[in-house]
Amino acid sequence: MKKIFKLCKRYLFMYKWRLFLYILISITVSMTGLVSPYIIGDFIDQLMTAEGIGFIYRYFIFFAVINGVSLVLGYVSGRLYVWLQTRLGYRFNRDFIQKLTKVPLKYTDKQDTAYLNQRINNDTNGLIIFCIGIVQSILVNGAVVVVTVGLMFYFHPLLAVILLGVAGVYFVLYSLYKGILYRASFAFQEAQSGFFAKLHEQLFNIRFVKLHSLFTRFTERLNHSFDALLFTALRQQRASYIFSGLDRLVTVVAQIILLFFGGREIIAGRLTIGRFIIISSYFNLMLGSLRYFFGLGQVVQNNLVSYDRLQALAQIKEEPNGTRTLDAVNTIAFKNVSFGYNENTVLNHKNLFFERGKLYAVKGPNGAGKSTLADILLGLQAGEYTGEVLYNGISINELDMYDVRRYLVGITEQEPMLLADTLAYNLHPGDALDKSRDDFIRLLNLEGFIQSLPNGLDTVVNENAVNLSGGEKQKISLLRALLKDPDVLLLDEPTSALDADSKVRFIEHLHKIKGEKIIIMITHEDVGVDEVVWV
Repeated sequence: MKKIFKLCKRYLFMYKWRLFLYILISITVSMTGLVSPYIIGDFIDQLMTAEGIGFIYRYFIFFAVINGVSLVLGYVSGRLYVWLQTRLGYRFNRDFIQKLTKVPLKYTDKQDTAYLNQRINNDTNGLIIFCIGIVQSILVNGAVVVVTVGLMFYFHPLLAVILLGVAGVYFVLYSLYKGILYRASFAFQEAQSGFFAKLHEQLFNIRFVKLHSLFTRFTERLNHSFDALLFTALRQQRASYIFSGLDRLVTVVAQIILLFFGGREIIAGRLTIGRFIIISSYFNLMLGSLRYFFGLGQVVQNNLVSYDRLQALAQIKEEPNGTRTLDAVNTIAFKNVSFGYNENTVLNHKNLFFERGKLYAVKGPNGAGKSTLADILLGLQAGEYTGEVLYNGISINELDMYDVRRYLVGITEQEPMLLADTLAYNLHPGDALDKSRDDFIRLLNLEGFIQSLPNGLDTVVNENAVNLSGGEKQKISLLRALLKDPDVLLLDEPTSALDADSKVRFIEHLHKIKGEKIIIMITHEDVGVDEVVWV
């Protein structure tokens, strides 16, 4: 449990005063609950000897006030809990997502992102719920145990001793069973995440399924994942049921002890009915709190699964990124750069030089390494190649390439990525002058397309931009890069979706603006450039 809190500690301390208030109110509500059994038991004893009904009003008022306060405080406590759990769960989840955006691409490219996202969301929120609940529950149940044990020893020391003995037996039984619970819980959570990923796969690949008529095959894949989920769910249910059976056994034994000894004391005249009810109520409250502590191990074991899975992600090293920033990019150089996947060499001792004021075309056959060259140039393969890449004579290992890519580089990809948001949002940054935007729209012959949209640039792009054609997506990507007005333009097959007239105007525009930029086009086409770089 200690290592779980170590992982979550900084999030809990973000709002420590709200957490403290939540715990304080929870303890107060719990303590008001301890008053009710005494009121009821004492009321019954008063009924046995009362000669009038005046005392009933006093009990009624006191009981109503205590429970009214408890209801109000319970509402406040619930609100605080939802606020804390939602806020802290989001921060924890967000930080893990942000970490994964900065790990090497060789890791994330191999992952099922739907599975990974569902796994992180479940595990981070689960641990936050566990930590908030454990702090509150340990203190609340601890207070209940202390108070009720004290009262039990006051009312009947022998019962208290017997109960603690039964609790000890319960603890031994759990210690022998906790490993089985952990393994069953781990297998179920893994199967659950895998099933979620297969559900996502069904809708994410609709076009692929339709094109290749793979309806039955994809259903079979989903069925196989479901069978694995059902198997682990049943195994976990069996392990949990056996454990809960032990729990019920302890409860039954404890109740038998209470009834036997309590009944005997009433018959002997050493205990009133009201006092028996008080003892019985406190006994059950104490037993419930003790049961919480002995069941705590199962909760901890379940959450250790989430902890282990998050730790596996936390231990992935982030890609290296320097700290130096640039105001402008004047030159980019490759010095003896080599890169390969496993034993397949893609780039071999490449020496290249790009400078401001020129328009370059990178050419080569498919698989020659053009896209890899672009990734290395952008710093997306940091630490994965040999040789040096220099911006203005400075190694990119020293540069903050996140900052460079954000402010100084404009990129268009061969298969452009657009977010499920408005076109205006996709054309980030949105602070470009309207006149510049309109000029670029005309340059790319997009006026008719934008006018045809129901809400113009405020039209929402669907997931994976399925409501746009490939050519439209490419033009939007080009528009986004031009509006950024960067020092470096890296364009992957930028003219493949342009008509002949637009292609000529676009290349003319690139020559017009190249004086203040380094422009690199990855292309198979013969276009007018200053220099061709062969890969």
